[in-house]
Amino acid sequence: MNFNCVFTSCKYKRNGIEEKEFLNHLKEEHHSEMLDISKKENIPISMVEMITASNSKIFINS
Repeated sequence: MNFNCVFTSCKYKRNGIEEKEFLNHLKEEHHSEMLDISKKENIPISMVEMITASNSKIFINS
């Protein structure tokens, strides 16, 4: 899959990686930001990870 991180301060962009690799990036680089979102929106951090990963996926037309 192809990912472009939705966090504006981040330049992470990778093509042809597994989703678990991107989730590792989120956990390592954006844990505190996702925790803030989780608290603000009153949703589990796992849901924030899922939404962020989904919004970061890029589909490239062949």
